[in-house]
Amino acid sequence: MVEATKLVHTITDDPNIIKLLNEMLAGGIAEIKPSISLNAELGFTYSHAENLLGLTTRELLSALEFLSDEGLLERQFDDKILFCQHCQSPNLRPSLRCPKCGSGNIVKGRILEHFACSNIGLEDEYMAAGKYICPRCKKELRSLGNDYRSLGVNYKCNNCSEIFSEAALKWQCLKCMAFFAESEIKETTLYSYRISDEKRHWVEFELGAKARFIEYLENQDYKVIVKARVNSISKSGAEHVLDLLACRDDGFITYNIGIGVTIDEHNMEIGLEEVFRFDNKAYDLGIHDKILLAVPGLSHEAKQFARQQRIRVFEGADLEVFLSSINIASRQIAKAPFEFETKTKLVEYLEKLGYKVEQKTRVQGKSGTEYTMDIMAYNDDGVIIHTLGIGILIANDEVDIDAISLFDAKAYDISVHDKVLLVSPKLSQEAKQFAQQQRIKIIEVDDPSRLT
Repeated sequence: MVEATKLVHTITDDPNIIKLLNEMLAGGIAEIKPSISLNAELGFTYSHAENLLGLTTRELLSALEFLSDEGLLERQFDDKILFCQHCQSPNLRPSLRCPKCGSGNIVKGRILEHFACSNIGLEDEYMAAGKYICPRCKKELRSLGNDYRSLGVNYKCNNCSEIFSEAALKWQCLKCMAFFAESEIKETTLYSYRISDEKRHWVEFELGAKARFIEYLENQDYKVIVKARVNSISKSGAEHVLDLLACRDDGFITYNIGIGVTIDEHNMEIGLEEVFRFDNKAYDLGIHDKILLAVPGLSHEAKQFARQQRIRVFEGADLEVFLSSINIASRQIAKAPFEFETKTKLVEYLEKLGYKVEQKTRVQGKSGTEYTMDIMAYNDDGVIIHTLGIGILIANDEVDIDAISLFDAKAYDISVHDKVLLVSPKLSQEAKQFAQQQRIKIIEVDDPSRLT
């Protein structure tokens, strides 16, 4: 089995994200908008979405931010909310204070200056019986410009008598009652979210057809890895990531299917370049079973190339038809540990695994040459027909590299990639190395009569 690790976190890993996107696609939530709630833990909620999905504000916000970072949701500014730097409470109130002594006991009004005694005070302080009387020297102010002047509308502190044009803005936390300057306030920006129009088709495919296709493979006993980074070394030495890697060990042999996913966001046909890139990646990794999910579909040139390279293609409409026609139920096959007894028992074992088995079958190769294969076994799992070629080689002492090379050339010409050799009594060391290199499964049998 090809060893691979999952490269990244995907949207289908989190049930909260799946639930959220399904609701948005279905129209249950057109746009997710925040509401300021000073009693809430974070100072705001997305109440409608939280109630519909059964999520906390933190859970929902985490999902929204992840989807926004992935480009699946459009994020727009909605509001800002302020928090106390000491206790993190959003329950704050603004307060105008004296810039000199910090007192909140300030008043605003027209300021008058009496020339005779230099008293400066609010107009209201001079008013007495309908006249301006200086509160300091008690003289009447009769003439503007001669007795007094107006300094305009300003503030006066009743604690320290400071006159100032701009009051200092301070904030008070109504939870811990602390005062602090505006520069010390913690600020959080609130956003509203909606599905990106450009990514809508991609999201629908990820949560719909692709998810159902993965479910089908898993029920066929495949282990499916999304965004699989293959750990084995490629022929070129390059590191590759497959959209999907499906692996199944049926107890006798392991099958690996490389699956590419390509979606055109503008609903245009997918060209040859994308198909070639996927095929080249699979070839470099030594994966010969290939499936391409192409939405909406391939160009004529790309289809011809895929057919030539034996890539099973599911275009958008074809995939929907396939998924509608299949039974998603799990495949029930009893897998007993394999131990070779006789050729007859091997055939019975394969048939129990679901293989159609043919013996001494004649097959014509690409070269036009006709060959006889000891055993051909076919396993159709609904998406790929796996063809297994089994040869029998018997020698007096040991099977040499020439015999195994001839079998490998025969398998190549008839396009059989999964190969098994039953050899008696054993392989030479050189032949073993060649078999390993060519990925041929070897079963050594000490008694040649068990191979007849």
